[in-house]
Amino acid sequence: MGVFPLHDRPRLWGVAVSHYQVEGGDPCDWTAWEEAGRTKGGACGRAAGSWERYEEDAGLAAAAGANAFRFSVSWSRVEPRRGAWDDAALERYGRFVDRLLTRGLEPVVTLHHYTHPVWFHEETPWTSPASVESFARFARKVAAALAPRVRVWITLNEPLVFVLGGFLDGQIPPGVASSRSASLALGNLFAAHAAAAAEVHGVSPHAAVGIAHNVMDFAPLRPRGPLDRAIAAHARRLYNRGFLDAFASGMWDLWIPPFTRLKGRLPSLRNSLDFVGVNYYSRLHVACPAATRVLSRFEYRDPRGRGLTDNGWEIAPESFGPLLREAGALGLPLLVTENGLADGDDSRRPGFLRSHVEALLEAGRSGVEIAGYLHWSLVDNFEWLDGYGPKFGLYSVDRETLERRPRPSVAVFRDLGKSFLAEALPERHAQKLVHI
Repeated sequence: MGVFPLHDRPRLWGVAVSHYQVEGGDPCDWTAWEEAGRTKGGACGRAAGSWERYEEDAGLAAAAGANAFRFSVSWSRVEPRRGAWDDAALERYGRFVDRLLTRGLEPVVTLHHYTHPVWFHEETPWTSPASVESFARFARKVAAALAPRVRVWITLNEPLVFVLGGFLDGQIPPGVASSRSASLALGNLFAAHAAAAAEVHGVSPHAAVGIAHNVMDFAPLRPRGPLDRAIAAHARRLYNRGFLDAFASGMWDLWIPPFTRLKGRLPSLRNSLDFVGVNYYSRLHVACPAATRVLSRFEYRDPRGRGLTDNGWEIAPESFGPLLREAGALGLPLLVTENGLADGDDSRRPGFLRSHVEALLEAGRSGVEIAGYLHWSLVDNFEWLDGYGPKFGLYSVDRETLERRPRPSVAVFRDLGKSFLAEALPERHAQKLVHI
């Protein structure tokens, strides 16, 4: 089996969205979370209306020069009740895949992007081994409907972020705050990935299957402080390679200061990835405050004076290359599955795009196998806890009419895509990325 079996398309250049953030009208666990007032940004509601406008969105991506489109399948639409399948929803996703292919866009499908059917947390929660079979059954159903038209699959989006937010500090559904629950959930998510990868390969043996892992750089808030430096180094190891190395060894041991340890072993996890998906946005500065019960604190800073993004994140393209090389040490191709910024007036996006794409190309020149780049996001969308405030889209969305309008950076994105796709791959990379 090959790693990235795209003979006709050795590199991907495209955009990314997720179902809940753009589709609208999706009654899942996040809907109930919002109704309970757990998000400061309000409710998702219609989102960007993409459930009815996916064909239009495909045209926008093609007009922006993309050759790939990442989207996720809503589990709650496909299996609204446990064991009860909505074939019409699957057919809708199938028509979208057909439209993408007609437009010359490679579909990149994500199976889990944070949300769940309303029955899931009660009947087969991630703290139970039953969750693994539930997810594998869902993966089997979707793969049977969309393969072999879909050749690139992502089982889980940011599983570590999901565990930390959903099971350790309770900020997102299911809203648990328990070290024991976090440990169980991570183990079952790893098992669910391995099982889903096997299901996809069972239906489509030559498919490329990966995960999307959020990588993050960490810097000491006080560079001369030994405790700050130690905490920053530990956070970087844990968050990046500490998680990814589990896919090489089948074992993980993540110590989250001060008292949480996520540890386990799963032989089927080894060699379950065909590629590594990398989500990258920013860098955090960390400190060890004195005389408190909190071991560390995290802040976004702007030491280089570039200006923070609209949601207060540092723009740090110099961290992108080292993190790509770190992830590339697994020996698998990297697909940048998300990279972008909140920039409503589009003043920083052109420079952000140029600097991050240059860092990506430089990583490729230095030996990292780069399978492609997917920008977050095609259109402005619902940003989970922050609602509709942050604007990540290449295209703006009018909240009243849902009309899409191109931002000036669409032209920059298109030109960068031409350069990215035209740059020659090192021969050893080209053979590995496209060979079956």
